[in-house]
Amino acid sequence: MVKAAISRHYFTKITLGLLLSFFFHNVVSTPAFPSGSEQGRKNDVKKFEGEVLKYKIGFWLFKKVGIATFKCERNSNNLVVTIDAGTAGFLDKIIHRHNIYRTIMKIEDGTNRLMPISSYEKKIKRKKERVMVTNYDYENDICNFKTWRNGVIHKEGSVKLEPGKCDDMISVSYNFRNEIYGEVKEGASFNVTTVYKDKSPNFSVNVRSADNSDELSKWKDIILDVKYVTNVALDPEVLGSKEGKLVVLYTEDLIPVGFIAKDIIGFGDLYGFLVEDAD
Repeated sequence: MVKAAISRHYFTKITLGLLLSFFFHNVVSTPAFPSGSEQGRKNDVKKFEGEVLKYKIGFWLFKKVGIATFKCERNSNNLVVTIDAGTAGFLDKIIHRHNIYRTIMKIEDGTNRLMPISSYEKKIKRKKERVMVTNYDYENDICNFKTWRNGVIHKEGSVKLEPGKCDDMISVSYNFRNEIYGEVKEGASFNVTTVYKDKSPNFSVNVRSADNSDELSKWKDIILDVKYVTNVALDPEVLGSKEGKLVVLYTEDLIPVGFIAKDIIGFGDLYGFLVEDAD
Protein backbone atom coordinates (compact mmCIF):
# COMPACT_ATOMS: atom_id res chain seq x y z
CA MET A 1 0.00 0.00 0.00
CA VAL A 2 1.14 3.54 -0.74
CA LYS A 3 0.29 4.61 2.80
CA ALA A 4 2.59 1.99 4.31
CA ALA A 5 5.46 3.09 2.10
CA ILE A 6 5.36 6.71 3.24
CA SER A 7 7.26 7.70 6.36
CA ARG A 8 5.07 9.91 8.51
CA HIS A 9 8.03 12.24 9.06
CA TYR A 10 9.01 12.54 5.41
CA PHE A 11 7.54 15.92 4.52
CA THR A 12 9.12 17.78 7.43
CA LYS A 13 12.51 16.32 6.54
CA ILE A 14 12.13 17.11 2.86
CA THR A 15 11.05 20.68 3.53
CA LEU A 16 14.01 21.25 5.84
CA GLY A 17 16.39 19.78 3.28
CA LEU A 18 14.99 21.96 0.54
CA LEU A 19 15.36 25.09 2.63
CA LEU A 20 18.93 24.28 3.42
CA SER A 21 19.58 23.77 -0.27
CA PHE A 22 18.12 27.02 -1.64
CA PHE A 23 15.19 25.44 -3.51
CA PHE A 24 12.22 27.69 -2.91
CA HIS A 25 12.79 30.22 -5.68
CA ASN A 26 11.01 31.01 -8.95
CA VAL A 27 11.02 33.46 -11.84
CA VAL A 28 7.49 34.82 -11.35
CA SER A 29 8.81 38.28 -10.46
CA THR A 30 11.02 40.38 -12.71
CA PRO A 31 14.72 40.62 -11.74
CA ALA A 32 16.03 44.05 -10.86
CA PHE A 33 18.59 43.85 -13.69
CA PRO A 34 18.56 42.23 -17.14
CA SER A 35 19.27 38.51 -17.43
CA GLY A 36 22.94 37.68 -17.53
CA SER A 37 24.15 41.02 -16.20
CA GLU A 38 26.92 40.85 -13.63
CA GLN A 39 25.22 43.53 -11.57
CA GLY A 40 22.01 41.47 -11.48
CA ARG A 41 23.84 38.57 -9.84
CA LYS A 42 26.17 40.07 -7.28
CA ASN A 43 25.65 41.69 -3.93
CA ASP A 44 22.40 43.58 -4.43
CA VAL A 45 19.55 42.63 -2.10
CA LYS A 46 17.08 44.83 -4.02
CA LYS A 47 16.61 42.06 -6.57
CA PHE A 48 14.96 39.93 -3.88
CA GLU A 49 12.30 42.47 -2.90
CA GLY A 50 8.74 41.59 -3.89
CA GLU A 51 9.39 38.04 -5.08
CA VAL A 52 6.38 35.71 -4.99
CA LEU A 53 7.63 32.21 -5.76
CA LYS A 54 5.99 28.82 -6.27
CA TYR A 55 7.51 25.36 -6.30
CA LYS A 56 6.09 21.93 -7.11
CA ILE A 57 7.45 18.68 -5.63
CA GLY A 58 6.94 15.14 -6.94
CA PHE A 59 8.33 11.61 -7.05
CA TRP A 60 8.14 8.68 -9.44
CA LEU A 61 4.91 9.11 -11.47
CA PHE A 62 3.35 11.47 -8.95
CA LYS A 63 4.09 15.02 -10.12
CA LYS A 64 2.40 16.96 -7.33
CA VAL A 65 2.78 15.67 -3.77
CA GLY A 66 3.82 19.03 -2.31
CA ILE A 67 3.65 22.78 -3.01
CA ALA A 68 5.61 25.67 -1.50
CA THR A 69 4.98 29.40 -1.86
CA PHE A 70 7.87 31.72 -1.06
CA LYS A 71 7.40 35.47 -0.48
CA CYS A 72 9.98 38.17 0.18
CA GLU A 73 9.00 41.67 1.35
CA ARG A 74 10.90 44.77 2.39
CA ASN A 75 10.11 46.13 5.86
CA SER A 76 12.08 49.31 6.59
CA ASN A 77 15.74 48.22 6.62
CA ASN A 78 14.89 44.52 6.85
CA LEU A 79 13.81 41.75 4.50
CA VAL A 80 11.00 39.45 5.63
CA VAL A 81 10.70 36.02 4.01
CA THR A 82 7.69 33.75 4.48
CA ILE A 83 7.47 30.19 3.19
CA ASP A 84 4.15 28.32 3.16
CA ALA A 85 4.66 24.63 2.32
CA GLY A 86 2.22 21.73 2.42
CA THR A 87 1.28 18.35 1.05
CA ALA A 88 -1.06 18.20 -1.93
CA GLY A 89 -3.28 15.78 -3.79
CA PHE A 90 -3.66 12.20 -2.60
CA LEU A 91 -0.78 12.54 -0.15
CA ASP A 92 -2.48 15.40 1.69
CA LYS A 93 -5.47 13.19 2.39
CA ILE A 94 -3.20 10.51 3.86
CA ILE A 95 -0.66 12.43 5.96
CA HIS A 96 -1.71 16.13 5.92
CA ARG A 97 1.28 18.43 6.55
CA HIS A 98 1.38 22.24 6.59
CA ASN A 99 4.60 24.08 7.45
CA ILE A 100 5.12 27.84 7.74
CA TYR A 101 8.56 29.49 8.05
CA ARG A 102 9.23 33.20 8.49
CA THR A 103 12.56 34.98 8.99
CA ILE A 104 13.26 38.69 9.49
CA MET A 105 16.75 39.60 8.25
CA LYS A 106 18.76 42.78 8.62
CA ILE A 107 21.09 44.00 5.89
CA GLU A 108 24.64 44.29 7.17
CA ASP A 109 26.22 47.64 6.32
CA GLY A 110 29.08 47.45 3.86
CA THR A 111 28.66 43.82 2.84
CA ASN A 112 24.89 43.47 2.18
CA ARG A 113 25.03 40.15 4.00
CA LEU A 114 21.58 39.17 5.26
CA MET A 115 21.63 38.35 8.97
CA PRO A 116 18.60 36.81 10.70
CA ILE A 117 17.09 38.82 13.54
CA SER A 118 14.25 36.48 14.40
CA SER A 119 12.52 33.46 12.90
CA TYR A 120 9.24 31.64 13.35
CA GLU A 121 8.22 28.19 12.21
CA LYS A 122 5.02 26.22 12.61
CA LYS A 123 4.64 22.59 11.61
CA ILE A 124 1.21 20.99 11.47
CA LYS A 125 1.06 17.19 11.28
CA ARG A 126 -2.57 16.16 11.05
CA LYS A 127 -3.93 17.54 14.35
CA LYS A 128 -0.53 18.04 16.00
CA GLU A 129 1.15 21.44 15.99
CA ARG A 130 4.75 22.42 16.74
CA VAL A 131 6.01 25.99 16.92
CA MET A 132 9.53 27.37 17.32
CA VAL A 133 10.61 30.98 17.77
CA THR A 134 14.29 31.97 17.47
CA ASN A 135 15.87 35.32 18.34
CA TYR A 136 19.42 36.44 17.52
CA ASP A 137 21.31 38.59 20.03
CA TYR A 138 24.35 39.91 18.19
CA GLU A 139 25.51 42.10 21.05
CA ASN A 140 26.06 39.01 23.19
CA ASP A 141 26.62 36.59 20.28
CA ILE A 142 23.82 34.29 21.42
CA CYS A 143 20.95 32.65 19.55
CA ASN A 144 17.95 31.82 21.79
CA PHE A 145 15.10 29.51 20.85
CA LYS A 146 11.85 28.25 22.39
CA THR A 147 9.55 25.48 21.16
CA TRP A 148 5.91 24.62 21.82
CA ARG A 149 3.92 21.44 21.24
CA ASN A 150 0.18 21.93 20.88
CA GLY A 151 0.44 25.25 22.71
CA VAL A 152 2.57 23.99 25.62
CA ILE A 153 6.21 25.03 26.04
CA HIS A 154 8.39 22.04 25.24
CA LYS A 155 12.01 23.21 25.17
CA GLU A 156 14.18 26.31 25.54
CA GLY A 157 17.85 26.74 24.77
CA SER A 158 20.59 28.78 23.20
CA VAL A 159 23.70 28.41 21.10
CA LYS A 160 26.83 30.56 20.90
CA LEU A 161 27.14 32.47 17.64
CA GLU A 162 30.55 32.30 16.02
CA PRO A 163 31.76 35.12 13.73
CA GLY A 164 30.30 34.72 10.26
CA LYS A 165 28.22 31.66 11.25
CA CYS A 166 24.81 33.08 12.07
CA ASP A 167 22.78 32.02 9.00
CA ASP A 168 19.50 30.24 9.41
CA MET A 169 17.91 28.08 6.72
CA ILE A 170 16.38 31.04 4.91
CA SER A 171 19.14 33.65 5.08
CA VAL A 172 21.65 31.13 3.74
CA SER A 173 19.67 30.81 0.49
CA TYR A 174 19.75 34.55 -0.21
CA ASN A 175 23.39 34.93 0.76
CA PHE A 176 24.31 32.11 -1.61
CA ARG A 177 22.39 33.70 -4.50
CA ASN A 178 23.96 37.04 -3.67
CA GLU A 179 27.42 35.42 -3.74
CA ILE A 180 28.23 36.54 -0.22
CA TYR A 181 30.17 33.30 0.34
CA GLY A 182 32.11 33.76 -2.90
CA GLU A 183 31.63 33.74 -6.66
CA VAL A 184 29.42 30.93 -7.94
CA LYS A 185 31.16 29.49 -11.00
CA GLU A 186 32.31 26.20 -12.46
CA GLY A 187 34.67 24.46 -10.05
CA ALA A 188 33.70 26.56 -7.00
CA SER A 189 33.05 24.87 -3.67
CA PHE A 190 31.57 26.13 -0.42
CA ASN A 191 31.17 24.84 3.11
CA VAL A 192 28.31 26.63 4.87
CA THR A 193 27.46 26.59 8.59
CA THR A 194 23.93 27.37 9.79
CA VAL A 195 22.20 27.69 13.16
CA TYR A 196 19.20 25.51 14.05
CA LYS A 197 17.99 25.05 17.63
CA ASP A 198 21.09 24.27 19.71
CA LYS A 199 23.09 22.92 16.76
CA SER A 200 25.31 24.32 14.03
CA PRO A 201 24.76 21.99 11.06
CA ASN A 202 26.90 22.48 7.97
CA PHE A 203 26.85 21.23 4.40
CA SER A 204 29.05 21.40 1.34
CA VAL A 205 28.23 22.70 -2.14
CA ASN A 206 30.24 21.99 -5.30
CA VAL A 207 29.45 23.84 -8.55
CA ARG A 208 29.96 22.60 -12.10
CA SER A 209 28.79 23.46 -15.59
CA ALA A 210 25.46 22.08 -16.80
CA ASP A 211 26.96 21.16 -20.19
CA ASN A 212 26.59 17.45 -20.90
CA SER A 213 25.27 16.80 -17.40
CA ASP A 214 23.65 13.41 -16.89
CA GLU A 215 21.19 14.90 -14.38
CA LEU A 216 19.64 17.08 -17.09
CA SER A 217 18.86 14.41 -19.65
CA LYS A 218 15.42 13.52 -18.31
CA TRP A 219 14.48 17.10 -17.37
CA LYS A 220 15.49 19.05 -20.49
CA ASP A 221 11.88 19.50 -21.64
CA ILE A 222 10.67 20.62 -18.17
CA ILE A 223 13.55 22.56 -16.62
CA LEU A 224 15.05 25.14 -18.97
CA ASP A 225 18.00 27.56 -19.04
CA VAL A 226 20.20 25.60 -16.66
CA LYS A 227 23.72 27.01 -16.39
CA TYR A 228 25.08 25.42 -13.20
CA VAL A 229 24.64 22.08 -11.49
CA THR A 230 25.41 22.07 -7.77
CA ASN A 231 26.07 18.94 -5.78
CA VAL A 232 25.03 19.40 -2.16
CA ALA A 233 26.01 17.07 0.68
CA LEU A 234 23.77 17.18 3.79
CA ASP A 235 23.35 15.17 6.93
CA PRO A 236 21.34 12.14 5.66
CA GLU A 237 19.02 12.34 8.67
CA VAL A 238 18.04 15.90 7.79
CA LEU A 239 17.03 14.94 4.27
CA GLY A 240 15.62 11.52 5.09
CA SER A 241 17.86 9.84 2.51
CA LYS A 242 20.53 7.18 2.45
CA GLU A 243 23.50 9.45 1.81
CA GLY A 244 22.17 13.04 1.99
CA LYS A 245 22.92 13.86 -1.66
CA LEU A 246 21.14 16.59 -3.61
CA VAL A 247 21.53 18.03 -7.08
CA VAL A 248 20.31 21.62 -7.55
CA LEU A 249 19.98 23.25 -10.98
CA TYR A 250 20.59 27.00 -11.45
CA THR A 251 20.23 29.51 -14.25
CA GLU A 252 23.03 31.94 -15.13
CA ASP A 253 21.40 34.46 -12.77
CA LEU A 254 21.53 31.87 -9.95
CA ILE A 255 17.82 31.18 -9.90
CA PRO A 256 17.28 27.54 -8.83
CA VAL A 257 15.00 25.99 -11.46
CA GLY A 258 14.97 22.40 -10.25
CA PHE A 259 16.40 19.75 -7.97
CA ILE A 260 16.84 16.02 -7.59
CA ALA A 261 17.08 14.57 -4.08
CA LYS A 262 18.84 11.23 -4.29
CA ASP A 263 17.64 7.98 -2.69
CA ILE A 264 14.93 9.38 -0.41
CA ILE A 265 13.87 6.59 1.91
CA GLY A 266 10.56 5.12 0.72
CA PHE A 267 10.61 7.06 -2.56
CA GLY A 268 13.86 6.79 -4.50
CA ASP A 269 14.75 10.05 -6.25
CA LEU A 270 12.55 13.02 -5.34
CA TYR A 271 12.35 15.87 -7.84
CA GLY A 272 11.08 19.43 -7.92
CA PHE A 273 10.69 22.18 -10.47
CA LEU A 274 9.55 25.78 -10.48
CA VAL A 275 6.12 26.72 -11.79
CA GLU A 276 4.22 29.92 -12.45
CA ASP A 277 1.00 28.45 -11.09
CA ALA A 278 0.98 25.46 -8.73
CA ASP A 279 -2.87 25.11 -8.70
